[in-house]
Amino acid sequence: MLKQEWRTSKTWVRIGMLLLGLVMSGTALAGQPVGPLAPPPRGESLLTSEDRATLAQIFWHRTQERLGLTDQQAADIRALLETQRTAARADVKNLMAVRRQLRTLLGQQAADPAAIQAVATQVKELQTKLFDGHLQTQLALRAKLTAEQWQGWLALRKGAGHHQMRRGHAFGPGAL
Repeated sequence: MLKQEWRTSKTWVRIGMLLLGLVMSGTALAGQPVGPLAPPPRGESLLTSEDRATLAQIFWHRTQERLGLTDQQAADIRALLETQRTAARADVKNLMAVRRQLRTLLGQQAADPAAIQAVATQVKELQTKLFDGHLQTQLALRAKLTAEQWQGWLALRKGAGHHQMRRGHAFGPGAL
């Protein structure tokens, strides 16, 4: 019976020490403002280039494991996707600028309908160009994978779809 009482009192002492530690750390932090973290200043990122490189390595390692890719397949796919991303980067920026221009024109009551149509045509052309590039990339990617790996790739991409929705496309999710 004494052993049980000793364990109980020892437990209460530990709990008391823990609470005392929490109270003491709380008073030390009381002078610091509490609130949500502010986003980084415009043009700055939370992640460094080293962070991004590390995350990319983790992503590709997991993708390679999940799909059963060989080292050569993984390297080929990374190169293919990087080439496509680099090629599309300027067109994506242009598309964003043209969409802004279209929104501005549509917001002006006195805007010339012919000017609106011309800008809308630019949007369509850029979307078509980006879609065609995306399609060619998907076809090249599919050619590098077995049927099982391709189905696994589609399943992985489907699971990542929620990331696409946060981009805030002007007229829906868009082609990419």
